[in-house]
Amino acid sequence: EPHRSARCLAFNRRGTLLATGCHDGSCILWDFDTEGPAKILFEEDPLNIEFSSPVVAVSWSHNGRRLLTAEEKGRVRLWDVQRGTILYSTKFESVCLTVQVNPRDPDVFLACPNFGAPVVVNISTGGQAVIEGSVVLDGPVQSDKVSRSKGTEASRNYAACFENDGGRVHVGNSKGLISVWEYPGLRQIESFQLPSTSTVRNFQFTRDGNWFLVSDVGKIRVYDSEEGTMEREFFDQVNLTKWRKALFSAEGHYVLGATAEKGEHIIYIWQRENGQLVKQLEGPKESVLDLQWHPTRPIIASISQLGKVFVWTKQHTENYSAFAPNFKELEENEEYVEKEDEFDLQDDKEIVKKQEEEEEAAEIDITSVDEPLSVFPEIEDELVFLPAVPDRDPDLVLANAQHQDSAASSSATANKPPTDPQA
Repeated sequence: EPHRSARCLAFNRRGTLLATGCHDGSCILWDFDTEGPAKILFEEDPLNIEFSSPVVAVSWSHNGRRLLTAEEKGRVRLWDVQRGTILYSTKFESVCLTVQVNPRDPDVFLACPNFGAPVVVNISTGGQAVIEGSVVLDGPVQSDKVSRSKGTEASRNYAACFENDGGRVHVGNSKGLISVWEYPGLRQIESFQLPSTSTVRNFQFTRDGNWFLVSDVGKIRVYDSEEGTMEREFFDQVNLTKWRKALFSAEGHYVLGATAEKGEHIIYIWQRENGQLVKQLEGPKESVLDLQWHPTRPIIASISQLGKVFVWTKQHTENYSAFAPNFKELEENEEYVEKEDEFDLQDDKEIVKKQEEEEEAAEIDITSVDEPLSVFPEIEDELVFLPAVPDRDPDLVLANAQHQDSAASSSATANKPPTDPQA
């Protein structure tokens, strides 16, 4: 449907659900395995039906039970995923292109308005803490609030994010300035200037937290989280490509960059260690709106300008040598020549004796216990899948309604008093 065209997307922690923010203000939750919609989060404002605007950013809570959405008109809402209800709603003076739920506290989220300072909201207390000092103005501050008309390009904060443990907030503005703030005290710890003064587009940390990525208009930079030093830059030296969004792969071994050029749906993939360009994915002649890498699989999801979601994955080919190591594929039929001793009978007793000797020589450890391999630590009360609700058959609904009408009519006829023939 045109009004349900996608604008942004985000996977939950395990990649079982995909949330897409739509043009009509709704958010569709897709079951990624069945490729079908599991739930639609949408609630019109009864006082102002026309208030709903396109969803431009979405973020999952760590346990998957809450979803944060930001709309184009500045409204930010926190949803209960399973019930489909709104837990909290607020409105900012400008659009928030970056929102994020705290990785350790689902009651806390971060919103970064396009004009003004980032805000940390705690829905349990109802408080909103502004990260003061992260806004850089060209002149003296005239008021506490920076309006859309008076805000300069330097005062815009385009990106902000929590670290993986939720203890720090990284903020980037349009002058390439990165500031780090501790949470919950919101005290500035450090700040550094990027080599360029371009607008900071987005941040992202690897799953282990050892590396973080900062992208501006023309370059993508990877930093060491412990040392704070830049490891590598990624950019297009030939075409001087501008980037819409950049991110890490699931394990942090690759860096992705989506172009911001109109009429181009191109995704670059580099190796983080050596900076080598591994792959260049080319889609339709539509620009990229958003980009995500699946948390556990080699799968990429992107959104085009027309609101279509494209899923990219590796093309698998049959490998018959996995079943037979000596297997050889032939382009045409060949006559097989049997070896002299290929099908000679062997003594069964010798084969059994050799197997018993090999089993006795092998040492079996029965004392140590191996920990189960798990990419994600278990979280209590985590929502991984949404229960499937079957669609109602319209023909069956109509038949039931007709049956109820018929039953009601029969009951009314039976309860009608008999008429007196002599009357």
